[in-house]
Amino acid sequence: MLQDFVLADGIGLIGSVIIVCAYYLATRGILPADKVLFNACNIVGGALVMVSLIYRPNLGAIVIEVMFLLIAALAIWRNMRSAS
Repeated sequence: MLQDFVLADGIGLIGSVIIVCAYYLATRGILPADKVLFNACNIVGGALVMVSLIYRPNLGAIVIEVMFLLIAALAIWRNMRSAS
């Protein structure tokens, strides 16, 4: 398995760590889930996971990542609208 590990896998792994860290911090009350930073972490992490999915496609993972990216983008848009 490790011999099949490529750069895209590492990028996806970094994305996964970013997403998990954001959710952990949100559950601890450190990073509010309704703020831009939390959703930005999800967008960056999701985008990095999507890079790995380009090289190793998995339809279920692609669908869930696209949905999470859309939810995070909508949350940021809503936060920006309410701030102005």
